[in-house]
Amino acid sequence: MVKNAKMGFGFKSFISPRSLRLCGEMVCLCLFFLTVLPASARPNRAVVGYSASWFDGIYPAESYNYDAFTHICRAFLVPKPNGDITASGDFWNADLERMAHAHKVKLLASLGGAAPDANHWLAMARDTKAQTHFFDELEKMITAHNYDGVDIDWEPSALTDADQVTYTKFMQDLRKRFPKWIITTALGGGDWWAKHVSWLDICKEVDFINLMTYDFSGVWTEHSGHNANLYNPSDSRVDSGLSIDEMVKRLEHKYNVPSGKIVLGLPFYGVQFFTKDMGTRFTDEASKVTSQIQYYEVAGLLAGKDFNQKWDDGAQVPYLEKKGGNHVISYDDARSIGLKCQYAVKEDLLGVMVWNLGADVVANRTPLLDSICKEMAAGARSMPAEGLFKTVQTFTSMVKESFNKLNAAKDKLSAAGKAEDAKAADPGTLPDFNTPDGAKANILGEKLFELQRALSSLNVKLAGVQTALDSIPVPNVEGKKLPAKGNSLLIDDFESGGTSNPLGGNWMTDTDHNNLGTVMYPIPFKPGAGGSKDSPKFGAHIFGHYGKSIAPWPYAMLTGTLGPTQGQAVDLSDFKTIQFWAKGDGKDYSVVLARAAIQDYANPRNDFKAQAGWTKVILNLADFKQPTWGRQVPPKVSDILYFSFTPAATFSDEDFNLWVDDVTLVK
Repeated sequence: MVKNAKMGFGFKSFISPRSLRLCGEMVCLCLFFLTVLPASARPNRAVVGYSASWFDGIYPAESYNYDAFTHICRAFLVPKPNGDITASGDFWNADLERMAHAHKVKLLASLGGAAPDANHWLAMARDTKAQTHFFDELEKMITAHNYDGVDIDWEPSALTDADQVTYTKFMQDLRKRFPKWIITTALGGGDWWAKHVSWLDICKEVDFINLMTYDFSGVWTEHSGHNANLYNPSDSRVDSGLSIDEMVKRLEHKYNVPSGKIVLGLPFYGVQFFTKDMGTRFTDEASKVTSQIQYYEVAGLLAGKDFNQKWDDGAQVPYLEKKGGNHVISYDDARSIGLKCQYAVKEDLLGVMVWNLGADVVANRTPLLDSICKEMAAGARSMPAEGLFKTVQTFTSMVKESFNKLNAAKDKLSAAGKAEDAKAADPGTLPDFNTPDGAKANILGEKLFELQRALSSLNVKLAGVQTALDSIPVPNVEGKKLPAKGNSLLIDDFESGGTSNPLGGNWMTDTDHNNLGTVMYPIPFKPGAGGSKDSPKFGAHIFGHYGKSIAPWPYAMLTGTLGPTQGQAVDLSDFKTIQFWAKGDGKDYSVVLARAAIQDYANPRNDFKAQAGWTKVILNLADFKQPTWGRQVPPKVSDILYFSFTPAATFSDEDFNLWVDDVTLVK
């Protein structure tokens, strides 16, 4: 779908209900809440909500207003080229499944999501055996969890006619295999994508199309602009050449898509730019930086005084401009969401869809979802205390993480001699995290909004010092070359039964201490009895439970240093691969190379699967890639501080079990 910077601060007491009513658009929302229909009312058109598993901590299943929806798409299952399907540990949610069906809401499994390329789909769909295996696996999952069908989020969408043919045939085969399922697909409406879609063929196979009418502006537009404008902007400088209206009209008139097949996408997130004002052209690489911002973060800014709230009468959407300049935020509020719902009704579209649920949690309400309820004749409601308590815990962790990031940024800027920037990065003092036992929903909502304001303030500070952080040169460290014996260098076969390796380095295990549910054995590390066939006495064995993937993020790592001097880098550039034997639980794990040049833990990694029996794994060092969320640095392997084995990024709140043996570098 979209697929990863976030004003008052340090409050000593709860924000009162009166203060909440005086915060920005909250005044309008309170008037709106008085007019909504009873909670038992059902939508009069399709209302589709994407339930992102990684938002469960922010918006747990027991908090959902199920009466607001006709369909919920759970995101994401991930297709593999061989037809396997990967589900994160918390994808299947028993509470969601039970409560959705109790409210007669259709539940769909969404497959795909944003990816660097479409090969994860194309390779599978072009291999008859792999596609058959994919369908078999899908049927098992959907049947076991009592889902009503699937949503195919084939991203990136087809960009060539050949890819379009593959996508279309896959959708036809899917419908033929599962004629009684609800089948939907998510597609963009910009002509860059639309011209490669066989729309009428797709319409025959799907119940409806979730039209992704957002992400209109970004680094590609050469200026700041609106994320999801309904019509053309008033100011020509802001125009990206896209609008919801022109997308819908294109599909209807150019591609003859029936209006009754279109479900209009509504973003519960925005995009922020670091330009002087809305519409200003990017002047350098720093000004091209953009990032998502969730509505709950925007709500924290609306309650402060650092931004001017503005409305574009042409585009029919709001935006924020920071006083003093250089920070612009395009977003949707209750008003613009309501106008888009009215548009869907006027154009006789099937309905609307939301990406993604929970991004509009503000205090004990979901104001954007409530706006949809008003326009679609459904019942709005506040969130219950049980779910709110979990949400407060999640935001407490998020505030702590942002606070720690700012402190680290301050220290880094100080060490680099940037005193003024370091002062700007000072996070102040942590807010009061205490929550009264047995607190009611309104009290928890007040506490939550206090945390949301703090989070917004911290993340604005982080965004403000990012340019200064990026200007600090990347450390240029050249490590000591490791001597090979012939074409290879054995790092460890663990046959000594100890924790040191033949290079003079040490093995250690560590896990997070963030109360996210992570447990790991053994700590401290010691080899387990039994290894691969080449060294059968001992092997490295780590196992336990990996925590829930919410900030400040879980980790569980088996780490090995590569020399006797702690913190000294080594040069692996003479080697091409790292090879080892592995076995485990059939799940994906990663090897991580920690580099001296990387200061934000965004170290390059490469994934592998731990098969049930001992299997040789060969990973090319050239294939190790940094995750997208960190500062990107030129690829090198000449400054490696240590390496680690760890559960892959797909893990969340699930058990892990990995054996490793005969770890070797090969030229």
